[in-house]
Amino acid sequence: MEELFLIAHKVRGEVAFDVAQRLTLGCGRGVWLIPTSGHQAWPLRWMRLDESLAVGAEELAGVPDHYPPKQSLLARVLARVRRPSQRKGRSVVDAMDHLLERSLGEG
Repeated sequence: MEELFLIAHKVRGEVAFDVAQRLTLGCGRGVWLIPTSGHQAWPLRWMRLDESLAVGAEELAGVPDHYPPKQSLLARVLARVRRPSQRKGRSVVDAMDHLLERSLGEG
């Protein structure tokens, strides 16, 4: 893991604090990136974060994530498809199957 810093930088005209990484590009130019957003930052001040803030795996597993895990598009579609339809007692799967057959000229 890259070394992390607490930075003070300008966001919408105000001082904001974020965790950032200092990276050196192949050309030798240094840049600051906020790893949770991927945005570049231009710090006014920075301070290296040390091991006193280290968090173990068990502690991390015990709290909710700021960003919930993303479901794949397929998982989201299947979750919707498997719900029963409110129309005529047919499931969404049956309706999609019917539409697919019709579009292929089989029904």
